[in-house]
Amino acid sequence: MSEFGQGSNQNDPSLIKKDLIKDSTTQTFMDDVIAESQKVPVIVDFWAPNCAPCAQLTPALEAAVREANGTVKLVKINTQACPDLASQFRIQSVPTVYAFKDGQPVDGFQGAMPESELKKFVKKLSGAGEGMAEIIAEAEEKREAGEAQVAAELYSQILSQDPQNPDAIGGLMKCYIDIGEIETAQQALTMMPKEIENHAAIISAKAALDLALKSGDTGDLDQLITECQANPGNHEKRFELAIAYNASNKQAEAIDELIAILKHNMQWNDGAARTQLLEFFEAWGPKDKNTIEGRKKLSSLLFA
Repeated sequence: MSEFGQGSNQNDPSLIKKDLIKDSTTQTFMDDVIAESQKVPVIVDFWAPNCAPCAQLTPALEAAVREANGTVKLVKINTQACPDLASQFRIQSVPTVYAFKDGQPVDGFQGAMPESELKKFVKKLSGAGEGMAEIIAEAEEKREAGEAQVAAELYSQILSQDPQNPDAIGGLMKCYIDIGEIETAQQALTMMPKEIENHAAIISAKAALDLALKSGDTGDLDQLITECQANPGNHEKRFELAIAYNASNKQAEAIDELIAILKHNMQWNDGAARTQLLEFFEAWGPKDKNTIEGRKKLSSLLFA
């Protein structure tokens, strides 16, 4: 199969269509996805043989990508042939789809998706509907800056036009969590439309909710810091400190504590530190600066 950007006649539409879709491996992932997504958004389809939903999704996804006429590309990853990639991206079931832009995952979903929703997913990634995308981006910035109420109003503005917009619903849930209205966030989860429950923004909101519930059991932050300084080899306390740091909106510090455990013992407590780190990434979302930095640190350990 032709490589992206290559071919004897770039003006031949059949070649352009063909170059939009390819299979990739661990060895070529950096070129096929990370580097290529600097030029055009790349959708990554994590699939497996003998997976019925995969067999249903992949042809529909290929058709939607071809219909986008070069504004997005598709890379397919066989998770059985590339288990290290599946592990790095925490693929727990297939199919799982991630969208990459500028070298980073920016969107995604799990499981099969109706054709209408699939076209919306591709259309959004290709740059269509930028008005709503700009409002959502502004809402995300406001929430990250601690202005949850302002962010909630922006998400509500989106929902008044598109009541099932998963980015807005997921973002609004996180706003509820930020201001301590956990029960409201839980109620919103029970009212979630089934067809969007596997969207990346919804999965991230669910993870944030689980994390918020878990964080309620953390001890005093200063006391945990003192105990870890007194006994640096106590991984249990360091793990608790990471949870407490995250609950105090100190995500970078939370990452460093878990990375410290992994550097000393990757398999401690059945890999609990790595699992918690991935839960953080899921809760924060793929575009969060701490997720991006944390993934880089984790990758440097896993692929050293």
